[in-house]
Amino acid sequence: MADLTASNLPVSSTSSQYWWKTTGRDLANMLHTANYPENTQHTFLEYYKNVLCPLLGNPINESDAMHAKSWTWDGSTHEYSFEIKGSTKALDVRFVADFSQLRPVNWNNPLSPACTEAVISSFASRAPGFNDTWYRALKAFLDCSYIPAEDQKELIAKAGHLSPLLIGFDILRTMPEGEGSSMLPIMGKVYFLPCIAAAAQRKTRFEVICAAIHQLPSISSRPNIISSLRMLEEYLASKPKDWENGARFLATDFLSPDKARLKVYFRCPESSFDSIWDYFTLGGRIPGLDTTQNQYRDFVKLLADSRSNSQPDCAHTRSIGVEVDTRNRYKLTTVYFSLDNRYPFPAPKIAFCTSNIATNDALVAQKLDQWLIKYGWNDGGISMEEHVSNAILHREMSEKPGIFTFIGLARKSPLHKGLSIQTYLCPELYESPRTIK
Repeated sequence: MADLTASNLPVSSTSSQYWWKTTGRDLANMLHTANYPENTQHTFLEYYKNVLCPLLGNPINESDAMHAKSWTWDGSTHEYSFEIKGSTKALDVRFVADFSQLRPVNWNNPLSPACTEAVISSFASRAPGFNDTWYRALKAFLDCSYIPAEDQKELIAKAGHLSPLLIGFDILRTMPEGEGSSMLPIMGKVYFLPCIAAAAQRKTRFEVICAAIHQLPSISSRPNIISSLRMLEEYLASKPKDWENGARFLATDFLSPDKARLKVYFRCPESSFDSIWDYFTLGGRIPGLDTTQNQYRDFVKLLADSRSNSQPDCAHTRSIGVEVDTRNRYKLTTVYFSLDNRYPFPAPKIAFCTSNIATNDALVAQKLDQWLIKYGWNDGGISMEEHVSNAILHREMSEKPGIFTFIGLARKSPLHKGLSIQTYLCPELYESPRTIK
């Protein structure tokens, strides 16, 4: 377990102490088990404790009527991930957090981005390569906080949540060089949830995402992004219209438009592996994926074999028919497409919702380790079961599913055949409340 005294400045308030001793401890443990350099751990954790924790609001309290839940399956504010790139010896740590004012909700302006803007301001001058050009343009198009509070409430009721955007942090393994001692080892990202803007504009969520991309400054000078987006439009045009409401996020990096990607996330409404693979390849429009298909299928089969009543393929625990279930915290297998002007077609990822397949988190980790051994990714280091159990300590993984939310398999570049794996983890702040001493 990591030593949280690495940053020994006083915590500013009771609320900050809650976030530091829950999510801060989880992140500290993740950095420790991933063997990050000590100066990187110290710098990031000091920033997290003294800057981010005070911006997260009051502690989780499910009985407080003035509180609202966030986007994760149990309503937690955070989702963590380990990323594996070909070897279990070098894991990258990342997380996404919701800084919307949810505890308590400000019903005079419930969609206010003030807290999120404060987070972005906190790293704008400290993150290497920071640029918010695309963030500002997307926010201006999707923001609904300027309309009257009563109208905001109507949109919230239609969308089913109060979280218009999330902030992601990739924690870099090494400190930035030559840019001053105040620099942070992070790359920031933003995830827009299109649901509220779609309700306001009376369009599908994917239509809103497409319109948001097309209005970006100088987007016409980036033809590969436009052609990649057209592939998504063509594929969805062949499906029922409701599939467009499966659009989950539009994300981008806080980097210059020449370096930033646009990422579009969708829920997959069908559960068979072949149907998910068809979505992943956009009906065969994305070339060169056949060589890795068996690796994906093997992974799903391993998870399915862990059920006592093994279900075929990626069977969901609820029957949802053909239509996409758009409830904010209900999780389905997700497909993601990264649009990058360096490539003429998208880089895809499948994120399998493990709790819909496996019976508990320990089995998920064990089956992932089996897959890593089979394909030569585990090179004698610590297993993923050990990494996760070293990091997330609030309960035993064998108890039930829920800590693992997704496991994603992706090609980082459309032209690179190697895969990367992301294990997405939920702190279960509502499902398994923690006692803070």
